[in-house]
Amino acid sequence: MRQDGAIGLRRLSRGHALVVGGTGMLRGVVTWLAEQGWAASVVARGRERLLALRDEAEGLDGSIRPIPVDYRDSGALRAELLSAVRSAGPIRLAVCWIHSTAPEAPGVVAEVLRRQSTPCRYFRVRGSPARDPSVPDSHDALLHGMGPPLLYRRVILGFRRDDGGSRWLTDSEMASGVIEAVRGDSERTMVGTTEPWSARP
Repeated sequence: MRQDGAIGLRRLSRGHALVVGGTGMLRGVVTWLAEQGWAASVVARGRERLLALRDEAEGLDGSIRPIPVDYRDSGALRAELLSAVRSAGPIRLAVCWIHSTAPEAPGVVAEVLRRQSTPCRYFRVRGSPARDPSVPDSHDALLHGMGPPLLYRRVILGFRRDDGGSRWLTDSEMASGVIEAVRGDSERTMVGTTEPWSARP
């Protein structure tokens, strides 16, 4: 379900996108954004992997701007994101896979995005434990309640059940699921399943 005032993704093509954690399982999301014409700023710790990803985008309609920073350092992350906005313009789309080792990072990203007057869709990608009702997430509640110009979306990565068993999603399946979530622009998207919770690998 789209929030009121949301701008269709087609109108946002060739804008500035942010991907946090884009050299791992979100790598396919980054290259897809570049193929669609986005200028993607990508946050990751590994400089060499970022540069290799940037080189992959050569010849595509869009581009990749590496941001080699450890997102556990809130001050450095904030400074780099603000610099990216100054260099490439307002961020219109953010896709973030942030580990629990950096509990402040989701809020830092939201803070920078809310400084803009331009609406931004913020897709926070979560692992299947986020579906566990016994694990509350105060950040999700906070981000969801912020409202425009931050349009918060949540993507839960589950698992696959097959042949009487279960397995975790592959990087390709996760990237494809996140891409479909961005295309569909739903407030909440499940990739795979988390039901029953007891069947997780």
